[in-house]
Amino acid sequence: MVRKLAILLLLLALLPACAAMPPPFPAGRQASQVRETDTVLFQAAEASYRRQAYRQAYQQYANYLERYPQGDRAMDARLREAEISGLLGDWQGSLRHYQSILARQPQPETGLKARYGLGRAYFKLREYQQATQVLDSLTAATDLPRSLWFSTQALMVEIALKQGQVPQAFARLRLAAQDLSSGDPEWFEDLKTRLLEQATVPELEQLAALYRDNPLSAALLLRLARLAQDSGQSEEARTWVATLKERFPNSPEAAGAERLITGGKVAVGCLLPLSGQLSNIGFRVQRGMELAAKGTSVKLVFRDTGADPENAAAITRELAQDESVLAILGPLASAMAQSAADAAQAAGVPLIALSQKDGLTQTGNWIFQAFLTPRQQVRAVVRQGLGMGIKRFAVLYPDSSYGRTFSQNFQEEVAAAGGELAAQVFYSPGSQEFGPTLSALAESLKPEAEGAPGATALFIPDDAAAVAAIAMGLAATPLKGIQLLGTNLLNNTRVPAAQLTALEGVIFPDAFYAGDPNPEVQKFIAAYKQQYGEEPDYLAAQGYTVFRVMARVAESPQALSRTALPQKLLSLSGVPGLPWFQKFNAQREEETVLYILTISGGSVRMVPPPSGSEPRQ
Repeated sequence: MVRKLAILLLLLALLPACAAMPPPFPAGRQASQVRETDTVLFQAAEASYRRQAYRQAYQQYANYLERYPQGDRAMDARLREAEISGLLGDWQGSLRHYQSILARQPQPETGLKARYGLGRAYFKLREYQQATQVLDSLTAATDLPRSLWFSTQALMVEIALKQGQVPQAFARLRLAAQDLSSGDPEWFEDLKTRLLEQATVPELEQLAALYRDNPLSAALLLRLARLAQDSGQSEEARTWVATLKERFPNSPEAAGAERLITGGKVAVGCLLPLSGQLSNIGFRVQRGMELAAKGTSVKLVFRDTGADPENAAAITRELAQDESVLAILGPLASAMAQSAADAAQAAGVPLIALSQKDGLTQTGNWIFQAFLTPRQQVRAVVRQGLGMGIKRFAVLYPDSSYGRTFSQNFQEEVAAAGGELAAQVFYSPGSQEFGPTLSALAESLKPEAEGAPGATALFIPDDAAAVAAIAMGLAATPLKGIQLLGTNLLNNTRVPAAQLTALEGVIFPDAFYAGDPNPEVQKFIAAYKQQYGEEPDYLAAQGYTVFRVMARVAESPQALSRTALPQKLLSLSGVPGLPWFQKFNAQREEETVLYILTISGGSVRMVPPPSGSEPRQ
């Protein structure tokens, strides 16, 4: 008994010591593990941001902030949230995020970034006076980084142009030019081009006289010479050219002015199927190009590719030997596009293919692509579905090259967006009977557990006749009422009324929509109808677009060599009068603004944008 009592007393004596014992790992190691997890979460969000998976990135930044509201990268995460809100079209949300950051009284560097973001959000919301006040105060900061100085002045140029204040825009552009080496040269060139096109002749003359020795005045003088030449005032054009060469003799504008006066034309080769089964497609693209070429100094050289890939390659090699040919547009079909791309890459001549073939630009650095691709369409409908609250998808596709390509892209985009692909079922191309296929699909989409959600969207990459037949068949299955998604094959004015009824509510993307009220779209449609007596379609619009893009670059004095052309194309950001074209991305593929369309009341209409998003420009 005495022994037991002694042991008990010993244990009681040791308890305080035990309480003071250190944890199994040193405190420093625990803190390191926390920082490690902090870093891993933030880097995962950054990876999503870099691959433009913005919704996923936004959620990851939010998760990071929920777990580490005072983490080392918390302010960076909050800045990203604010930026992504704007990228997703929610500029009111972006504004609130930036205001919240500033209310926290962050470190100076973060505060400057947030103030710029605040000004940008006001600009996007068309609150130009408030945007100007914020940005003006930002330029007064003595510790403003040079890159942010450039962006602030450039954004002030944007505001001035929106308000029609060309002289103020030019003054800001001069300030932005001071730090062009720290800024975005593509944005700068785009601003300069838009300013010149918006300015009236009196404004150009006034600015050229006011800023006599500023290098930017060379562009003003060249613009004045071009406008005079285009209006038939050759003598006045020569006077402006003489002034330009006197003030800025070594400028690229002076070299371009000489070409303007001598009347030299740049040629662009156009490879299209103008005979054979695809000739109807080729002629529609050709008409769009011819309409775009009116009034330009760029010469079109059309060549018929027929249906032979080797013929396309041979024509490409032939055009490459003609030094007056700056670049080649086309071909259309995948096989011919690849053949021509191989030949153009080997010859060192830029080629902008009008083909939806995946991976075409991987041929080499001379190859660009300007056509609506399966990947772009699929990404658009997946994002639309997610925006509607749809998380679970299925795909029913024809067992053809077209169907398999879209199905594979759909599967990848759903996975990248964090959705669930519940089923993939195929059918024979040209099928008229879908009963067994739809029964199998309905069976595969049964919820795995009681109360689990069924698939809420079904993607069908096929033409209107097939999708309409499937839609009618779905009415007799448990999938009746499921949201249907499709491709731009459904944007067809010749669909019979009965099929339109069956397709009511289907959602699909396209890069051209004749019902767009945008004045530039209606201007193009009116000009096309006047010239050819019929309404244009996507093919005509894309022919028009790609030539306008090429003419814009080819007519600038800095873009007169094949070697310089790829970089000029990559630096192009938007083209006035072309609401569809945005830019060529790093993979040299055209990025275009897509319409999200539906069939409602027997006709194709635009789907209204989600609440809080920007209207389509």
